[in-house]
Amino acid sequence: MTIICPQKKKDIRYFLIALFAVLLVGGSFYIVETGSLVEKRHELDTLKGQLVALKTSNADLKNEYYRLLDPAKLEAVASDSGLTLEKRPQYLTSKQ
Repeated sequence: MTIICPQKKKDIRYFLIALFAVLLVGGSFYIVETGSLVEKRHELDTLKGQLVALKTSNADLKNEYYRLLDPAKLEAVASDSGLTLEKRPQYLTSKQ
């Protein structure tokens, strides 16, 4: 009597091909995402540097603004223009 047995050993070749394909796709995805992450971090560092520069520029502009609006200078400009400082100004009012 002859017993016909199907091949008990399955071909390992398909498993290795599938494993290699999964590793190849996963590795490619990892490399692409790592590159993207590094690019975003570099962009973030550049933007932080720009933010610091803008804050410095803003502080310089505020200093210039406050220097121009110094009360002593405003009084000098007012006196040059012929304006006088009233101690008790009378404002226009309407009584209804």
